[in-house]
Amino acid sequence: MKHISKVIFATVLLATVAWSTVDLSARDRSEAPFYQGSDVRLTWGWLQLDYPQFFYSGPADFSWQYSDNIAEYLYDTRYYGGNGYLTGAVGVTYSYRFRKWFELSAVAVYSGYHRSFYDKFTGDFAYRQNLCSVSIMPYVRFNWLYREWVRLYSGIGVGLSFVVDDDRTGCEPGVAPAAAVTPFGIAVGRNFYGLAELSLGTTGMFIVGVGYRF
Repeated sequence: MKHISKVIFATVLLATVAWSTVDLSARDRSEAPFYQGSDVRLTWGWLQLDYPQFFYSGPADFSWQYSDNIAEYLYDTRYYGGNGYLTGAVGVTYSYRFRKWFELSAVAVYSGYHRSFYDKFTGDFAYRQNLCSVSIMPYVRFNWLYREWVRLYSGIGVGLSFVVDDDRTGCEPGVAPAAAVTPFGIAVGRNFYGLAELSLGTTGMFIVGVGYRF
């Protein structure tokens, strides 16, 4: 809850600064000059909807899922899992501005779950479970407010997630759908800027990051 409160506070703060700037800009009715160009973003998202987050966010021991008989079950229960952790959704985005209101992007997102397992009798490290997801998708961004210091936008993207499940039984690859819908996003700054988004999908629910326009 503390993390959620911090993210919400940061989003509200950015929105307050944005609307203050919009109000100042509205006094002289001057819009920011537009030029076509590129945009690179580095983001981190929390509470993303993907394979690692959905299946392995809890502290439970999942060794039972490999057991087909009693002997194998007894062997599996020899190990216990430590605390697992999620990396969150670490994203890189390249965009090109075609119009003041329209940008086309390519988004790459990494998400992982990592957990160590130990021998119950000796306490020694036994193996490590790694769940990794790399999502790639085209993304369309619509700027519905475009000012020199502030931009407000929405967006949507659809693509694929390439998943790898690696543990003591082996490495198992897979493919899953990826998508992101962003009802609200805000970018504050000129060429170098900070951003915050409320979204739903592979990129996370609460997203913060930095970007550079050139």
